[in-house]
Amino acid sequence: MQKKAGLPIAIILISLVSLIIIKMEQSQNLVLFVSLTLVIASLLGAGIVADGFRRRYLIPVRVLASLENIIVDHIPSGITLWAFDFFKMEHHTIIVSGFIAAVKSFMIEMRKGNLKKLETEFGTFIKEDGDIITITCITSGTTASEENWIRERLQSFLAIAELRHRNDLQNWMGNASIFQESFFRIISSLIDIDKAMKLQKQRKFKIEKKKERLHAELKNLDSKIDIIETQLVNGKISEEEFEVKRNRIKQEYKRIREYYIHTCFLLSRLNRKSREVNIETAKSIERIKDAFFELKIEIENLQVKKFWGDITPNDIRCKNKLQERLTALIENLDELTG
Repeated sequence: MQKKAGLPIAIILISLVSLIIIKMEQSQNLVLFVSLTLVIASLLGAGIVADGFRRRYLIPVRVLASLENIIVDHIPSGITLWAFDFFKMEHHTIIVSGFIAAVKSFMIEMRKGNLKKLETEFGTFIKEDGDIITITCITSGTTASEENWIRERLQSFLAIAELRHRNDLQNWMGNASIFQESFFRIISSLIDIDKAMKLQKQRKFKIEKKKERLHAELKNLDSKIDIIETQLVNGKISEEEFEVKRNRIKQEYKRIREYYIHTCFLLSRLNRKSREVNIETAKSIERIKDAFFELKIEIENLQVKKFWGDITPNDIRCKNKLQERLTALIENLDELTG
């Protein structure tokens, strides 16, 4: 990472040194030489300071705000030993959530393909393997420098955890609770959990605002469809013009809807306060959430097929129908939770 970051500075230095040589050949001006040397020193110093600031402060802040999950698996058995949810700031050893069940299918695909990174609608999966355990970080997306920052900490986690628990891991008999507090202390020593919590709160607020904006965009596109349908009925546009405009709006609608569904999916994983509801309404909410996850998993399975190039036109049509059902569920859930 440091070599890549220092490359632009090196280029500037070489360019300015070349300029000095040329100017000195043209004129034996000591003042010019000193001036240009000072310029080089200033630019080089500023570049080093800026790069150091970026690596020390900006990269960690961006990474901590984008972290979603860390999952540790036992390689011999393939069982999840421990997971940390940055949305809820909770860590577990017994994992039965719909989310983990969904992402495990991607982790299996990564293992099959020996992949270290995978981009999915659930997030970006970044994986590091140890001798006995593997650790996967799910994030909302990172630059190369941010990915490197994450990998350094995942590698440190593996080194510490395997050294501290080598005997327990090699002779593991199925009791994951023995790792829970230890793994949490290790990850806390590598990642500032308190700062991550503050940044995640800010992120939640932004996600909620994004959901409102995307919902308004979808409603606006619905209105545009109504307008061109009225124009067609009134003879202001031809059927050909109507089809062209409608298809264009529908394509935009599908694009915005995908962002909207993903945003709602993120919010569904947060601890959200909703208005007080009765028992029947609470049960309805849980049924909708379960259905939401089931549909989301079906969509992500189609995404896996797309990743491997096995998706068919029928799969694409199926995905569109699933997304329509998801949108309806989201609207229903919003009505119930208020």
